[in-house]
Amino acid sequence: MYWSLSRENCRLMKCLMATVLVGVLIWAGCGKVDETEEIKERLRTIASQAEKKESGKILSFLTPDYRDFQGRDLEQTAGLLDYYFKNYHGIAIHLLDIYVDIDGQRAEAEADVLLSSGPLESLRRLMGIVGSYYRFDFQLEKSGGRWLIKSAAWREIDSSQLLPGSTVILRKLFPEK
Repeated sequence: MYWSLSRENCRLMKCLMATVLVGVLIWAGCGKVDETEEIKERLRTIASQAEKKESGKILSFLTPDYRDFQGRDLEQTAGLLDYYFKNYHGIAIHLLDIYVDIDGQRAEAEADVLLSSGPLESLRRLMGIVGSYYRFDFQLEKSGGRWLIKSAAWREIDSSQLLPGSTVILRKLFPEK
């Protein structure tokens, strides 16, 4: 059986194919990782690695020309991490609210962090020891498809300076407070 398309059917078929193609492209786009979430997940990973004292893995998330707010480069940052990891036991890092602003291949991230060290986390909670709040500011750039930290600055803050979402997260962590 020979089947041919009339001009009208041909146009209809092209329209149908275009609609299917657009649908596939939209569906494929939905599977893309949101870059803001990618950066937030990267920061969560770094916090987790710091709790495990994995300085090599942390350094792999920094650009080769990384500098912190005091001018420390990669080598000096490795030394700083080694010092803290040797001298502080039971490091607990709670990454609270994170704000990300992306501009092309560059991004800025601001994060509130609750840091504590010493007894086990459950004992700290039982005793009501919260720790110290810090605000971290990161400059990131995308290199080879990965977001890397180009520079970082941090300072201790008090609870009144926390980002809005941080207090919500703290209530979940310490419901009795």
